[in-house]
Amino acid sequence: MEKAKFFSYIFIVIAISFFGLQLVNYFTRFGSVEVGNKKFRVEIANDNWELQNGLSGRKKLKTGSGMLFIFHKSDYYMFWMKDMNFPLDIVWIDGGKIVDIKEKAPVPTTSLLEKYLPEHPTMYVLEINAGLVAKYGFKVGDLVKLEI
Repeated sequence: MEKAKFFSYIFIVIAISFFGLQLVNYFTRFGSVEVGNKKFRVEIANDNWELQNGLSGRKKLKTGSGMLFIFHKSDYYMFWMKDMNFPLDIVWIDGGKIVDIKEKAPVPTTSLLEKYLPEHPTMYVLEINAGLVAKYGFKVGDLVKLEI
């Protein structure tokens, strides 16, 4: 009987966890970022937990999508690839234009994590699949339209 109770508790914990994640996903905000004629559907990261974790631990990023980090003020926001499973292009945005880019930030192979810091203060950071900055010819100074 005790074994059955134990497995019942395990099932309940798993069910609550699953539905909790579904609830978080339901309330996650989405928007879009447009650079030139290329538009990305983005998940919005703007609270402390989202800003700290970003895309860490995810298996992949869907084609045509990204994550937009929104900070409360322009500053020098550093990024790293902690717990990342795929490489990224990191695009720092401020004043409606791209102010810095890190192309093809690699998946870490050691516990020493490279840190990426923009040359100018920014209020937004866009993460997209690696190689898209080059593919679409994005460059510093390009105009960016945010729908958030």
